[in-house]
Amino acid sequence: HEDTFRMAVAAGVGYLVAILSAFFNGSFASPFNFPQVKRCALHPVLFQLYVSIGVFLSSWLALAFLKYNKSLTGADDGPSFPFPLLGMLGGALFVLSVAFSFAAIPNIGLAMAQGIWGGTAIIVAFIWGVAAFGNEIVTPGLAGAAIVLLLSGVVGIAFCKNIAAYLFGEDFEQKEQEPLAANAKDYKGVPEDDVEHLNMRDKDTPPNEVRKWMTGVLCAIAVGLAGGSTLVPLNYVPKDLGGLGFLPAFGCGAMITSPLICLFWIAYTREIPALHIKETLWVGILSGTLWNLGNVCSIIAIPALSYSVAYPILQCALFVAGLWGIFVFREISGRAIIVFFVAGLILILGAICLALSEIKL
Repeated sequence: HEDTFRMAVAAGVGYLVAILSAFFNGSFASPFNFPQVKRCALHPVLFQLYVSIGVFLSSWLALAFLKYNKSLTGADDGPSFPFPLLGMLGGALFVLSVAFSFAAIPNIGLAMAQGIWGGTAIIVAFIWGVAAFGNEIVTPGLAGAAIVLLLSGVVGIAFCKNIAAYLFGEDFEQKEQEPLAANAKDYKGVPEDDVEHLNMRDKDTPPNEVRKWMTGVLCAIAVGLAGGSTLVPLNYVPKDLGGLGFLPAFGCGAMITSPLICLFWIAYTREIPALHIKETLWVGILSGTLWNLGNVCSIIAIPALSYSVAYPILQCALFVAGLWGIFVFREISGRAIIVFFVAGLILILGAICLALSEIKL
């Protein structure tokens, strides 16, 4: 009974930490909605660079807490300076998920992109956990229902304004739709000619726009693939290099990949966007630190819950970001709020069902 009690406590802590992870992941882009920052119209490619700087700097703080890593990983004392190379791969996957997100949105619109990459990330994380890591699903039917609920909740939140307009006949200004997802960021830096593509595309899509639509869908899927796999490398590192010891290499991977994305963008467009270092660099560092706090919470939650449960719960970050949009930035109003909360309840119910699918009742 004592072992059962300990396992129950560990699982409870795991769920709490997973919820904290969703909170930080859903909150990290919010500082870029501050009015003084939005006025700078920072380009997305610089957004991901500044956020990556924050991830890089905050990752090194893990070294001060390595003495607690043994209780997290269950391994003997590891090296004083752990640096698993696979951690760099995780950092690179994080940057790629951000980069593909700002490539997807101009082509298929914010709402559709959020729905695609959120759903993809849920499915990818679940498959990794079950197929690759051997996470046991005690009740497959419940797990399947949970995935359906999670996907429905993600789509409902992403399209809450559109659904409200359809159901209740409310006026819906597509150009006013703002980012909800953690990966959405602030896309005000995109050239004005492309701003209209940040929202839902018109139904009468010209034939010559099909290629752009396909490109956007593929980029959104790539966001979900990379985002749902970000902490997969953690499963393949030795225990004494895992846990908090995974973070310094993760930060270095992000810091190496992010400037390469910037250089590629500049070489491709032959334009250097305004840097706005004084106004926005500190915000990027703050945002990167918030994201990394969520990353730490995920690293703590995965051993307690399994990858197939902990990482799909992370997609509740979309719900958290929406709460910021409703109560702080006033981006969602009217009956769209009703749709948002109904979809949010569906999302949370899906997370609960997914957790129960691994419990022997």
